[in-house]
Order: sequence, then C-alpha cells, then structure tokens
Amino acid sequence: MEQIRILGYKYIIGIVAVVASLVLTACGGKGDRLQGDIPYKLERTRGDSIALAARFSGNFEYFLAVTDSLAKAGELSPIRADGYRGVAYFQLGQTDKCVEVLRRVVAIDNPPAEDFWEYIHAGTNLVIMLTTNRDYDNAMRTALRLIDKLKDVDSPRRATEMQTLYLCLGDTQMMLERLDDARKSYDKAYQWVLRTPNDSTCRPLAASIETLENISFSLLNHHLDEAGVWVDRMDSLVTLYEKEPKVIEKEVKTLRALVFLHRARFLQMRGQSKEAAYNYDQYARSDYGQGLEGRINGCDYLMAANRYGEAADIYTNLDQFIKEWGYDYDLETIRQNLLPKFRANYLSGRQDSALRVAMQIAEVYDTALVRQKRSESAELATIYDTQGKERKILEQRAENRLVTAISIAIAILALLILAFAVYIFHQWRNTKKKNRIFVDQINEVLEYKKKYRELKQKTQAQQTHPQPLPVMEGSGSLSISDMTELTDEQLFLCLRDLIENEKLFLKPDFGRQTLIEHTGLSKERIGAAFAQGSDSVSLPAYVRELRLDYAVRLMNDQPDIAVEVVSQSSGFTNADTFTRNFRAKYGMTPTTYKQTLNSDK
Repeated sequence: MEQIRILGYKYIIGIVAVVASLVLTACGGKGDRLQGDIPYKLERTRGDSIALAARFSGNFEYFLAVTDSLAKAGELSPIRADGYRGVAYFQLGQTDKCVEVLRRVVAIDNPPAEDFWEYIHAGTNLVIMLTTNRDYDNAMRTALRLIDKLKDVDSPRRATEMQTLYLCLGDTQMMLERLDDARKSYDKAYQWVLRTPNDSTCRPLAASIETLENISFSLLNHHLDEAGVWVDRMDSLVTLYEKEPKVIEKEVKTLRALVFLHRARFLQMRGQSKEAAYNYDQYARSDYGQGLEGRINGCDYLMAANRYGEAADIYTNLDQFIKEWGYDYDLETIRQNLLPKFRANYLSGRQDSALRVAMQIAEVYDTALVRQKRSESAELATIYDTQGKERKILEQRAENRLVTAISIAIAILALLILAFAVYIFHQWRNTKKKNRIFVDQINEVLEYKKKYRELKQKTQAQQTHPQPLPVMEGSGSLSISDMTELTDEQLFLCLRDLIENEKLFLKPDFGRQTLIEHTGLSKERIGAAFAQGSDSVSLPAYVRELRLDYAVRLMNDQPDIAVEVVSQSSGFTNADTFTRNFRAKYGMTPTTYKQTLNSDK
C-alpha cells in the first residue's frame, strides 16, 4: 500500500501547497527587511492584487490570461508571473507545464531580493512535485540548492521551508534505500520542526505534525524500529494541537486518526497484535477512517494482521480511489497495490475476484512497462551530500531496478497463466447475463427516481413549498429580491426546478456561472444552496446525474441513435467524456448498454 498512500495523502498537503503557497505569495503586508534587502515578509504589489482577483474567480484559463497580460505590461516580475502560471496549470491538470514554469523560476541563480520568498516557495513546491513524480535525481538537486540558499537567512519563515525540504530529501533517499542518509535528513527535518514558531492560525503547528506523519509512514513502510519514536513525536504534537483554541476540528481528528493507524502498524510489526487491533479499531471508528481514502490506507495494517477478508472488501474501491486522484498504474503501483489486492482476495477464498484482479494486471502491465522505461533515469538517482556537491550516479541502482523488474515480471507471468485459464472457462457464460442485469437495474433506478420525484413534489405542494422564482421582465433573469428570505433547502428546490424545467443541464457550458446569470445570486449563495439544502450534493455531480438520466431515456426511446448524438444531446462536451462518466456510474459503456438493450427486442 506504499504507493497508493503516496498518491492518496502522503504528499497531498505539499501538492495543495503548490496552489496555496504560490497564491498567498502576494498576500502579506510590508515588513522590515533582513540583510541584503530580503523582505522579512511577503510583499504585495498592484499586479498581485489584480492577479489574485482573477485567480479567485475560479476561471483558471482567465487567470492564466490575466497573468500573462500583467507580466507583459511589467506589473508582475518573471518569478511572480511564473508562480501564478504554476497555480493555473496545476488547477487545469497540466502538471507538466506546472513543473516547467516552476523549473524556470528555480533556474534563476540570483533572484531579486523583493522576490526571494516567491522564489523559495516555487522551489519547495517543485521539490514536492518532483518527489511525487519519482524524479528523485532532480528533486534532490533542487532541495539541496534551496537549502544552501536559506542557510544564511534569518527569518521565522525559514524553519517552515527547511523542514519541508529536508522531509522531501529524506523521502527520496528512503525510496532509493539510502537509509542512513534518510535518517540524517529526517533528523534535520525534526530539528527544524522544533524551531518552527506557531501563530494564532495554528497552521505552522499543523504543518509540523504532517511532516512527522510523513516520516512515520516512510519508516513504517521500511519496517524500521525507530518508526515508533516518530509516531510518539507526532502524538505529542497532535496533543498540543488539540489544546489550541482555534483548531480546525476536521483536521485535528484526521491527524489523531493517523496516530492510531501508524501505532497499530508499528505494534503489529512488533508482534503486539492485541494492542495493534485496539489502535486500528479506534482508527476505523474515526471519520477519516470511515472515508474512502482512510479505508484504503488502513489496508496496510489489515494485510499485516492477516485480516484478508476485510482488506478484500475495502480493496473493491481501489480503482475508484486511483481514478478520483487521476493517477495511472505503473509497475510500482502494480506491485504495491494490485498484487496485495490479488493476495487479499485469493487468501480470503474469493477466487472469482482474484481472477478479475489478475486480468486487470494483465491489461495494465504493457502500459506500465513503457512508463517504467521512461522513468528509468529517475531510478538511477544521484546522491548529493549536504554541501550540495554532486556525487557520481550509483550504478547499483540499475541493478536493483533490474531485480525488481524481473521479480514483477515473474509474478505477472504466473498470474497471467492462472488468469487466462480461468477466464476462458468463465467469461463467455457471464458477460451477457451480467450486462442484462445491469440494464434492468439502470432502468429500475431511473423509474424509481421518477416516481420518487413525483411523490416528493406532491408532498411539497401540500406543505410549504416555495413558489418558482419569478422571471424579471425583459431580462430573462430571476429577481434576487424574491430570494433573500429563502432557506438553503428552498433555494435549492427553486434552482433545481429552474435547471430541470428549462433543461439548462443540456447546455455543454452549463455551470455555476449560468445560474449566476439567470438568478443574480452570488456563487457563494448558490454553493450553499447545493451544499446545505441538497444533502451536500455538488452542482457538477447533480448536473452529471441529470445528463446521464436523460441519456438513458434517450437511448431507450431511440434504440438506433448513435452514441455521439446521445452525448451531444445530453449536454456532454464530447463522446469520450460521456462514455467515461456513463461507465463510472453504470459499469458499462453506452455502446454496450445499447447493444444489450437491443438484443432482447
């Protein structure tokens, strides 16, 4: 589970920092200056104010265009402009471009004093992204370079940046099995944790806890006894955080849950099964432990404790978790996640499920192998000393990678033999039957939703259902004066009626901005209506459900209609997006649905 844990939340705080810290770069006020004219605090410019306003509009294409215009007009320095571009590209899912612009910032040898902290932020976030992408060579180079830049700076901000840099440095060394170097880097990270001043927001304290949590996790995955010491250190800081007057309740509960999980893993590793089970039980009862991410991460302990049935149940959600984070399977992910998933199902006696996992491994192996070859240079990482001087690339890493690749290939070959032998026997009997069941279930659910909505509308009409919002004459917009007294639930019902009756959801560009234009409401008021008045359903999820329901009805009514026409008629931007969403919800493609539907006619 090491790989999925990294994908899930080991670096989530750092990845979010790519957005948060770069955006907040321009949010500080004027302050005293240190030696060499380096600002004591982040300084805000006129260009920053304009860029931030565009950023918080939520339209990141627009944000990118505004940033480029400000940079061209000289309102933003190159470092600040590339920092904002990094935010935009990250939010747009263009991580390669995000890394590119952050590299451009770090490539500057002598950044201007007024942009020093923006430069450090960009570099730290680049290190985090490179480490997450397993580009260990460049991650280590960049981290050591930034550490050298900070060594003579006397500022409270220094401690926060240094603990993150040493954490990433230790993680890269640990992944390369340089355990002694990693221990030294982690110890330095801890020294900077102790030197990090807290403030009224408690953000520095929370970040320090996350640093210790990451170190604990890394040591546990390598079955090192000192992991217990780091869990205790994390526990102590969480206890301090719980006593602070202005804590974020959800965050502190999550951190406390992770203490229970890591202690359970450590105690199980030491053979103290009873105590380990108690700590895992506390973790499983927590809000975080009951969520999808928490349940997946808890499988580390379940597999170690031979609780294969429970792990197999949870692993059914592994693909969903991987998909939600937008990651792909590579050889390391196969070894760390799909193979444990296969073992959990096989050892719990679930042969059919084990077969399906084996088939999945067969399907993703070729793509994963290509990806592994492309990242070979990252696996041949270079180790650098604390003075920032290069050492020669360690050729033994190539040998270790070769051994790992051979081991994976042998395991996959054995799985393929088992998979195809059983697959040929079972698949031809089950596919058509299962598809028919799925189609019937889809239509039953659709009919149920229709009857439920009719019943609910009838019930609301007999009670105090608010009247539909009036249309302002000549404008086509709704009057905001009629909505000021509505509750969130009442407003959601009005917005729902507007979306469905006017079939706004069939417009490909429909979104919150469309509702703003029709109603005159603020995006916060609309967001509250959907979050608080609709059982916490989001607007995009709600619209996606309406479009998929409409698509099913369309295919039922017109069996010969093409998938591309269904996609366009239902409001999806393209057929690929429609197919992906349809398969995610119903477990089959629209084409398969149509074929199954028509086969019985």
